[in-house]
Amino acid sequence: MRLALAFALLTACAASPPARVTTAERLEGTDGALHAVLPLDRDAYTVVIFFSADCHVLAAHDDRIRKLVADFAARRVRFLAVDPEVDANLARDRAQAEQRRYPFPVLLDRGGALARSLGATYASYTVVLDREGNVRYRGGIDSDRVHLRDDATPYLADALTDLLAGNEPRVAESKALGCALRLR
Repeated sequence: MRLALAFALLTACAASPPARVTTAERLEGTDGALHAVLPLDRDAYTVVIFFSADCHVLAAHDDRIRKLVADFAARRVRFLAVDPEVDANLARDRAQAEQRRYPFPVLLDRGGALARSLGATYASYTVVLDREGNVRYRGGIDSDRVHLRDDATPYLADALTDLLAGNEPRVAESKALGCALRLR
């Protein structure tokens, strides 16, 4: 019985993603620059949205994502998309970013190390990092999948609003409703 309980606790601990990002690694972006994932000095928070060019769920949220950027970028929130998929490449991601009118770069996470370290298994999985690299929110953009409704719970917008007001997010973790990422 004790052995089973110890194994269950170890399994639960091993499966949970970290509450902090410490990597200083820079990822290549569709804008031709190298980007640090951690917030820059001028940023209060960085939003990382895990990307898949083929995910219809993420595509359904493109208007909402652009609105989030419009609502929060002036409040020192930086947005990045990260493509960790095995077939990711800059040319395709650049075309997708232009087609989707993303006002932020898509970064290549070759090998999927960042996705794995943050527990990202679905496109649309979103993480909010503070200046110290602490994960302040993780999960979905909102409570919708493909058929968007006006009464969806805006998880990401709520978390950013709460954080910028100096409060803890009312929901710090939610379910991501996207497509499974194809990692190496």
